[in-house]
Amino acid sequence: MSTKTVKQKFKAFPFWTSQRFLTAIVTFWGFAVLYLQRVNLSIGIVCMIKHEPDLSNVTGDWNVTSDWNRQVGEFTWDKELQGLLLGSFFWGYLVLQVPGGMLSERYGPKRVVFYTMLPAAVLGLLSPVSARLNPYLFLVVRVLIGVGESALYPAAQALFARWSPPSERSRLVGVSLSGGQFGNALMFPIGGLLCSSVGWDSVFYVMGALGFVWCIVWYLLVFDSPQLSKRISTLEREYIQHHVSFRDGQKTQATPWKAIFTSLPFWAILMGHTCGNYGLYMLLTQIPTYMKEVLKFDLKSNGAFSMLPYLTMWLFIGIAGTLSDLLIVKKILPYAWVRKLMSAIGLFGPGVCMIGLSYMDCTQQIAAVALLCGCVGLSGVAFAGYMVNHGDIAPQFAGTLFGITNMAATVPGILAPYIVGAITIHKTREEWQIAFFIAAAIYVAGGLFYVVFAQTTVQKWAEIPKTLTVGNGVPSEPTEADSMIGRKSPLQEDSL
Repeated sequence: MSTKTVKQKFKAFPFWTSQRFLTAIVTFWGFAVLYLQRVNLSIGIVCMIKHEPDLSNVTGDWNVTSDWNRQVGEFTWDKELQGLLLGSFFWGYLVLQVPGGMLSERYGPKRVVFYTMLPAAVLGLLSPVSARLNPYLFLVVRVLIGVGESALYPAAQALFARWSPPSERSRLVGVSLSGGQFGNALMFPIGGLLCSSVGWDSVFYVMGALGFVWCIVWYLLVFDSPQLSKRISTLEREYIQHHVSFRDGQKTQATPWKAIFTSLPFWAILMGHTCGNYGLYMLLTQIPTYMKEVLKFDLKSNGAFSMLPYLTMWLFIGIAGTLSDLLIVKKILPYAWVRKLMSAIGLFGPGVCMIGLSYMDCTQQIAAVALLCGCVGLSGVAFAGYMVNHGDIAPQFAGTLFGITNMAATVPGILAPYIVGAITIHKTREEWQIAFFIAAAIYVAGGLFYVVFAQTTVQKWAEIPKTLTVGNGVPSEPTEADSMIGRKSPLQEDSL
């Protein structure tokens, strides 16, 4: 069937009512649940801990009458223990980054996600009990929740390798991943309201229950591939199969581990991803605490204002993706320049905002919130930079590369809360200033390394063999997507 005939056949094919879009929407809510359970402790710990009034950050005639200093918590955990607890999720989150992708390729992403996210939801429901029994038991529970949720990102990569035609991949994957920022934004006001009105334990019960419900929906509505879907129309199945070269059981060449780890463009992505995540995870886990200790927001205002940075990031992800596609398609900038530009904005921009934020106190609440929005929002621009660069340099290993860099980029989630907790023992602005300076330096270091060493051309070790085989060694039927194997994209001809 000629390309012209195919285009005519699928010209009026619906997108918004399709099974692939439904798959993206369900995955969107999966990432929202992941972040709801990841961030719930960040807001919950504000009302779990017994606080005493600390006016050291109050200047001038500022009158603190909010209920922040009257909050009576249940636990007397010190700052270092709080930092350990806030970072414990990320210890477990390291575990299935790379294995999660491999397991999804072998057994299917549907089962891998269901059998990892469901126990995480149950453990979320058990969090209040474990916290009251022993803080270190609570720490173990948080680690295990991280393990359970660590497979979702690589599994989603495997899922959309089967479901997304290249021309729709940005929309489908973008819709899915944006669920994380939506969950972040949702958690802060809802968590603050639950915490102050019902009790801190309700934050864990509600989010655990949502996770349980989502797992059921996922199992009923999502399928590993169009071939296995019971809900997809014949026309949509043919449409996806025509544009997607991946087939169930199809083999690729062995993963070139040595070549990957000796590749400077790969290390550029890893450094950008890891350094960007340090500041992002620091803010993710510490924004409520910073707003309470330095800016003196009451609990309800804390939750409401804490959501704004993540709504900003959600918006910036969409703008950056659209703008980068426009710059590439219209050939306004070379391909590599676009990736580097978006990464530079997403790394240098937050670094500058961090420095400004370090000078804020409780008399400058609005300016501080604006800078927080700048830090987090500008980080979203990098979603059109290093966050999608894996597929540029190694299309057939994009899932594996993302698993590796995301695993490395999870380490800051462990370190940042502990480092901040160790620095801000006395809860003063000066201590927070040191924490912000460290984050700013890391942002800039990652940006410099990426801008210097990043590339967008397919690396030699990632070139796809001209002959693809399925599981029994029989050559697979070529598709439109297969016709691009071994060639540069026209958009890459101008890349650096």
